[in-house]
Amino acid sequence: MAGSPFLARIELGIQLAGALVKVSQKAALIVGVFALVISAESMREYTAPMRGRLTAHYDVWRGHYVVLAYRLPLPWRSQYAQLLRERYGVEVRTVALCIVSETLRSYADSYDEVSAADANHRFGRDIFKECAEAARAQWELQRGAKTTAQAR
Repeated sequence: MAGSPFLARIELGIQLAGALVKVSQKAALIVGVFALVISAESMREYTAPMRGRLTAHYDVWRGHYVVLAYRLPLPWRSQYAQLLRERYGVEVRTVALCIVSETLRSYADSYDEVSAADANHRFGRDIFKECAEAARAQWELQRGAKTTAQAR
């Protein structure tokens, strides 16, 4: 090998059907990056609950309370979110509607488990149940008033 060691070519080989096939560095790099992306994406699915809990602990540590909501919303969700925000400073963040992946569901459930437990502990009661009941009652009153007004 004449010349600089920096110019030395690295040859990679793959054995296919008993024969050694030479592969360029660029091709090996592309295959390696592709394999890394595929394995990282598959690991994402299995680490979702842990990531949800860790993110929630970090948010709670900062004093930022969030509830991750998914599925089609109940008719009073906007009132529910408003009550939580106004009374307790809790944000309701919709992360998905009717189509929810298992990964997202497990992330959100794990996140909410930590965040809701800490918020309830901080305020000394189940603030989510309280706001849900109040929001539903407000919605039913508004709906009843609209129905009565339309009947006249």
